[in-house]
Amino acid sequence: MDTKDALAKSDETIQEHTEKLIEAAELLNSLNYIKSDKLFEDLIVACKNHDMGKLNSQFQMRIRKKSKFYRDAEVPHAILSIFYVNEEDSNDFTDVLFAVMYHHYRTDSPLDIFKEERGLISKFLVELGFEESEYNKMRRNISKVKRIFEKPLSDSEKQYAVLLKGLLHKCDYSASAGIDCEKKNDFLLESIDTWCRSNIENFEYNNLQNFCAENRENNIIVTAPTGMGKTEAGLLWCGNNKCFFVLPLKTAINAMYDRIKDLSGIEYKDRVALVHSDMKSYYLQESNNNSPEDPEDAFDFVYLEYSRQFSLPITVCTPDQIFDFALKYPGYEYKLAVSSYSKFIIDEIQMYSPDVLAAIIYAIKMIYTVGGKLAVLTATLPPFVKKELLKIFGGDVVLNDFSGDGRLKHNIKVFEDKLNCQYITDIIQKTKSKKVKKYLIVCNSIPTANRIYRELSHSDVDADIHLFHASFTKKDRMKKEKNIKSDAGKNSEDMARPAIWVSTSVVEASLDIDFDILITELSDLFSLFQRFGRVNRKGKKDFSSYNCFVFTELQDTAVKFIDETVHNLSKQALLTVDGIISEEDKNNLIEKYLSAENIENSEYYKKYCTAIKEYETEYDYLKSKSDKIRSIDSIDIIPKSVYESNYDMIKKSLEVIKSKDSTKEQKLNASNNINLLTVSISTYKYRKFNSNKVVDKRCRIPVINCKYSEETGVDFDNITTENDKTENNIW
Repeated sequence: MDTKDALAKSDETIQEHTEKLIEAAELLNSLNYIKSDKLFEDLIVACKNHDMGKLNSQFQMRIRKKSKFYRDAEVPHAILSIFYVNEEDSNDFTDVLFAVMYHHYRTDSPLDIFKEERGLISKFLVELGFEESEYNKMRRNISKVKRIFEKPLSDSEKQYAVLLKGLLHKCDYSASAGIDCEKKNDFLLESIDTWCRSNIENFEYNNLQNFCAENRENNIIVTAPTGMGKTEAGLLWCGNNKCFFVLPLKTAINAMYDRIKDLSGIEYKDRVALVHSDMKSYYLQESNNNSPEDPEDAFDFVYLEYSRQFSLPITVCTPDQIFDFALKYPGYEYKLAVSSYSKFIIDEIQMYSPDVLAAIIYAIKMIYTVGGKLAVLTATLPPFVKKELLKIFGGDVVLNDFSGDGRLKHNIKVFEDKLNCQYITDIIQKTKSKKVKKYLIVCNSIPTANRIYRELSHSDVDADIHLFHASFTKKDRMKKEKNIKSDAGKNSEDMARPAIWVSTSVVEASLDIDFDILITELSDLFSLFQRFGRVNRKGKKDFSSYNCFVFTELQDTAVKFIDETVHNLSKQALLTVDGIISEEDKNNLIEKYLSAENIENSEYYKKYCTAIKEYETEYDYLKSKSDKIRSIDSIDIIPKSVYESNYDMIKKSLEVIKSKDSTKEQKLNASNNINLLTVSISTYKYRKFNSNKVVDKRCRIPVINCKYSEETGVDFDNITTENDKTENNIW
């Protein structure tokens, strides 16, 4: 049987599938995404041979009968495929063998199988027309493949092997999905310019934006205050290249996606992708908002596939969706190879916990090593993070600080005390006026936010009072996000009553909102100055009186999860301030009080150092598969009361999911209906409940016996431990 007749998949021959891979490789080469002719030639060799092992009789019988892989009767086809690779056709024979042999590695090591299954492999070799002696010849080559794992990425041979294997994955995945492996970016610069000139009166690019455009070929580290147009600046730096825009929170990513989608025009599905854990739900909401009468508005699964495979010119995503290759799990080479020809805009790098920051810094090092370009654009930059970045880039980076270009916006009053309801009501009474009616209260923890919300609700404050944090169901949280944006966007003079929003750090970098007054607890200077960005955002409001009120003392669970050293240094800095503060003043406080040397004894820094050392010393494929890169160790649950009140809807949704007659769109909608009832909580809290109940065997979302209300969310007041965290982190 030859490749024209033998199957690679149930509906595709080996020849048909191989031709698709070669087309994908040629597309990558035409876009100049492959580093050298040598690498392209070896990629073609790998594409031609990667599935040749599927010619064996056991695989062909199994694919036709649609039966499962039987370990005692068959070996993974990739192990047989390596025997088809001709050394004379390869520039680097060992690396081609590595790419082919490991292109489907899941659990059992191909090296171990090759060693343990000599008899079975020899049997198939004879069947496929090889001499039995070929096994011994290949064994000598396999020993060279093993050494690839032990080399660091800084080794040029290792880089070559990783890129070759990653590009083979890229070609294989897109061929299997039936999509182009990449869409060309030939629109962005023109689209940005057209959009800005159409939407902004008397538009001109500012100093930050011009700097980014002029340094398009360089790695850059830029500090710039909120409201200076960092989004447009980042995209101007990207230019007409493949680009990843990486942000810390899903709400921020959704907003950024919508913004770039708007400037991308009607062809946005060929241009920009949204990638995070709830992307299907967001795309579905987008689809359902369109007219149901129009058949074109059905859910676009092809667009979803392009997004998942990072095949569109611009991808807006969370760090865990792209930077998880730092874990070096089997197949990580795919994302790293894509990174080698991409540009990365990393926004608000100060927002992450130490373990996630370590993963991001190490991922930046890997990207830089294989040839990707990076732009770090942030409102505040921790000095030690800057120090770590400069270790990576050396002199190959351009730095700039645009703090001096920022408008004066903030007038600070500091209280060396705990935030409480009485302080809040006093501040509201003293500041409320015709032009001041929008108040944002930011607490360090959910218990504090809940308590202050309840106390304000029972006070005599004449205002509409709302609560917003991470412990609401996705459905309720979407409503609250919409409402807080609506209130923040209103003209205070047109409001009948003041609006008070009590929140946590979820508002720091996730929402484009503008309030008149900020009342906040102190966590650290980085978070604090990020919170300031939610007040007088455009710098057009009167700030002759205090508009930011800061309370320095920790309370409730914040005492247990906020780094004591960093908090104390931040407090010392803040107690020197009273009145108007410029962007330069903010950066000077950070440089003086939170220098790299000053925070070296903090728990945060120690955790970071431990994590970065682990990333540096682990070899490929040896790390745990645990999701260590996510900022919160979390799990989605449904509170029992929510489950019970929505039981009929859940039951009907499960019937749709299980039905063979349901379309993919119907199943997706049904699954999303259940997903909207979930709340993300820490796994520690989840274990405290010790619940074995799940929604269904197919939908294994835990149902836990906790209180929930649309007003205050999940109630954990009686279950608080040192591991409990809100959505915020130190940086």
